[in-house]
Amino acid sequence: MNLSLWLNRFSRSNWGLALLLPLLLMPVAMLLSVRLWMSDGYFYLIYFPLALMVAMLLVFDWRAVPGIILSLSSSYFFRYDMMQAIIIVGIFLLTLLCGWTGYRLQTLRRWRVDYGNLEVMPARLFWLVFFVPTLLTSLMQLMTSLGLLPLYQSVFSREPFSLHTLLNLQSLQLTCLTMIQICYLFIRSLRNPRFIYLCYLRIRSQSSPNVRLMEYLLWWGVIVFFLVALTRVSEPQHNLLNTDYGLPLLLPLMLWAAVRFGYLFTSLSWGILLIVLYQLHDRFINISVDPRYLSVLSANLLVFSLSILFISVISSRQRRTIARVRAAALNDSVMNLPNLRALNKALSSHPCSTLCFISIPDLDRLTRTYGLRVRIQYKRGLANYLKPELLPGEEVYQLPGFDLVMRLTDREHTARIENIAARLKDYHLSWNGLPIHTQLGVSYCSVRPPVLHLYELLGEMGRMAEVSLTSGMAENLQQNINLPVQHQITKKIALLDEIQLALRMNGFLLMAQKNCGIRGDDYYEITLRMPDRNGGLVQPAELFMVINEFGLHWAINRWVIATTLAFIDRHRETMPGLRVSVNLYTASLCRPKLAGEVKALLAQFDVEAWQLILVVAESPILTDYSWGNRSIAQLRQQGSRVAINNFGSGYSSFASLKDVQVDMLTIDGNFVCNMANNSLDNQIIESICALARLRNMQVVAKCVATEEVAGVLRKLGVDYLQGPLFGQPFSLEDLSGENPDKSEKNHQGISL
Repeated sequence: MNLSLWLNRFSRSNWGLALLLPLLLMPVAMLLSVRLWMSDGYFYLIYFPLALMVAMLLVFDWRAVPGIILSLSSSYFFRYDMMQAIIIVGIFLLTLLCGWTGYRLQTLRRWRVDYGNLEVMPARLFWLVFFVPTLLTSLMQLMTSLGLLPLYQSVFSREPFSLHTLLNLQSLQLTCLTMIQICYLFIRSLRNPRFIYLCYLRIRSQSSPNVRLMEYLLWWGVIVFFLVALTRVSEPQHNLLNTDYGLPLLLPLMLWAAVRFGYLFTSLSWGILLIVLYQLHDRFINISVDPRYLSVLSANLLVFSLSILFISVISSRQRRTIARVRAAALNDSVMNLPNLRALNKALSSHPCSTLCFISIPDLDRLTRTYGLRVRIQYKRGLANYLKPELLPGEEVYQLPGFDLVMRLTDREHTARIENIAARLKDYHLSWNGLPIHTQLGVSYCSVRPPVLHLYELLGEMGRMAEVSLTSGMAENLQQNINLPVQHQITKKIALLDEIQLALRMNGFLLMAQKNCGIRGDDYYEITLRMPDRNGGLVQPAELFMVINEFGLHWAINRWVIATTLAFIDRHRETMPGLRVSVNLYTASLCRPKLAGEVKALLAQFDVEAWQLILVVAESPILTDYSWGNRSIAQLRQQGSRVAINNFGSGYSSFASLKDVQVDMLTIDGNFVCNMANNSLDNQIIESICALARLRNMQVVAKCVATEEVAGVLRKLGVDYLQGPLFGQPFSLEDLSGENPDKSEKNHQGISL
């Protein structure tokens, strides 16, 4: 324990590693540096001491300066006389201090961030890769030109703008670009060996998610193959590297690493590869080679290194950005809860899960009363309220609307769900000091991956949660007692699919039933029927329930109107002046553009507006200030007639006639069927007829089965009669007379 504490203090002390490491590593750096002889002196291919000193500053900041001074003094005071050594050490210190000061002033507190950070990279490139080598080369060349430094055993020439100087500058810039990272990681690892494992984790995090060990091995295998192929030829003139196609052969491999493996792996592997190549330079670089070629090769390597490092940084950042976006896509930013994507991902990654669906139907009313904020606060508070009941790895997930869902991991979930259901009954939200209690429904089921129909499953669980609202207990979706409910939900979904398919494929059936006018102005009522898979017809009540629940009102109405008008258009020569009535859903009547859409359909099929009668159900929305009444007025103004269907089924219907203007009233068939045996029904029909005459409306009576009833209705002033007495409903296509047998049979009845 004391030794560990002492080492920690030693590594952070000004007289510890910051002072000792430069003295120990400077000889090694000098040994790894590579230089070549030219006609006018030596020049460096790679110069490690400069990269080492910059890396020391990156690790220890200003504490590294004393160690750098000692290491430079020990290197140069024994090789040069006193004045020359002072000049060399002074130039190194001045260069490092100027470059480091500028870098610190530009980056401020971010000077120690990860070396692959794209925001700090421009500052590092300018101050540490461009400014420091350029200033060092310029000052050294100036001192050499002034004769203050000797030319003997110097890497600088007397001419400041010579090819020799250019090669030295390029080698220093290439060294700072590629070797600072290696020196930095090496020093950090010496200071704290656990940093090696951190580097491994960074390499894994920066690489592409689908990279496997085999890809790394393949890449290293190809690198070793190229390295051996480039250095095995003993005669340089026979080696491809002596041409412009030498080292750039490694470009595709390094681009592969930059795109797939990330910045840290690419920078380390490229730096190590350059060290190996330069240590074996005698295998592929001829001493007598043209210096201009070496300058071009050095410039290519510099540009190439800068390109692959930038590409690797951008690729790593792009992967981090994509990872953050994907993580954000798994969370609802408003509710601050994981969403359906997160639920789907969690279900696929666990062998068994239990879903607990929580329905909050009262939240709709509360949202309309108090605003959207109450829904957000309620769901957030409920999720936090349930957190103590969850085990590690379990979550509460946000669902669109007014529901939540929990995912439990343990197999013994029944007791936990009962506790959760009991705990939910105690939950309330304090809204502006007012406690808000709501009724909650709970359903649950166990699932195993893959969960291919999660949305359908949640729909069934929502239905079961509605059952829970009445039963007062959590409902299990997988119990036999709940199979009828599940069958009902499945049947509803199947019927919805059939309706949508019928809309696309014209799979509906239109039925026509004759309405006999006492003045001979007959018309036909068009009703919608849908064949089922067994050859029968879907019950109208079931069909309406699905259409109403899933909002298919106008899609159905538009199909019926368009198909009916197309029939009139096709048979205008055989049935001129054919009039039809079509039922409109109340929701369709409230469309602001309904009149314009009907007018467009009439114009499309060249049908007159008076040939179309639109029948609507009586509803409270038919008032002076509703869109329903406005649509009725617009339709009548266009020339179409509007009728109220089943008038009288609600005993408050008489008051509604004050506020709505229509052309026809249809008496509910229940009154007509019983009028012969019930005097009250007879009086109601008589009152409806009297009221219709006052409002200049025509009256239609349905379900007329006998001639006796028909006679009474004629005396009361009914304008149109419909029922078994005048013919049963038949297919609209049979109305054209193309099928004589069916047409004659279906038209059987009494004409007025």
